[in-house]
Amino acid sequence: MSRLVNVARVAAVLALPLVGVVFGPAAHAADPAAEVAAGLAVYQANCTACHGATGNGRGPAAIALKPKPVDFTVATWWTGKTDDQLVASIKSGRPGTSMTPFTALSDADLANVVAYLRTLAAAPTP
Repeated sequence: MSRLVNVARVAAVLALPLVGVVFGPAAHAADPAAEVAAGLAVYQANCTACHGATGNGRGPAAIALKPKPVDFTVATWWTGKTDDQLVASIKSGRPGTSMTPFTALSDADLANVVAYLRTLAAAPTP
């Protein structure tokens, strides 16, 4: 019986990639915690110099930038901001600011970093 249980487990694991094919993308929802963790890695690699390790807009490069980088920990900044708007700002940059385009980031990287940034909305500014 134990062998049968192990065979069933292996079959279930091997079938997981087919869920999206058979039932569509919605049936295989992404893990929000994994998205946030992946977004943190993207953020640390690309954003901390200006926006700071905590997202407060006080990275080491911020001292020389005008206007100052966005403080993602200010909840009111997030009012009305959609994920699509955030992705566009990251992908295309922000004219009139030091926010340069990050065109090398994949769509998954962009979605993940936005998921991570949204976790900063309620974080207190040190």
